[in-house]
Amino acid sequence: MTPLDYDYLRKILKDRSGLVLSADKQYLVESRLVPLARKAGLPGIVELVQKMKAGDERLTVDVVEAMTTNETFFFRDKVPFDHFRETIVPKVLQARASRKSLRIWCAAGSTGQEPYSLAMILKEMGSQLAGWRIDILATDISVEVQEKSKAGIYSQFEVQRGLPIQ
Repeated sequence: MTPLDYDYLRKILKDRSGLVLSADKQYLVESRLVPLARKAGLPGIVELVQKMKAGDERLTVDVVEAMTTNETFFFRDKVPFDHFRETIVPKVLQARASRKSLRIWCAAGSTGQEPYSLAMILKEMGSQLAGWRIDILATDISVEVQEKSKAGIYSQFEVQRGLPIQ
């Protein structure tokens, strides 16, 4: 891949997904995009970039999806979930007591374990939330992971990453 091609990919990724790649991440781009280029019937990244520059929107979307991490599991990063449970929810319950309405946006929700973790925390609160309308919106740049999130079906391995076996 030429330096100009790498710069083009870096700009596309930043503009489309907010992903910022430093100059030393070319190996990462190559490891994720060479298989994509081959799948598209192209010999390499140079040709992939040429097709993107020519306006191949589907290929551009595939490139962005290939570069996203999609690392997720239930209750990933314990501290934010503890903060949500112990600090955020009590404040929101107090502030919205008259409306009894709570809307949560879980950006970069990946395959759904994070938003489902939020739902579990809220379910554990039981009677405190009786009569409340609660909406959780999970979004992600990757269409593929959004579909898995909507299905809400996980393997035993995925469940055990973050949840007790029972």
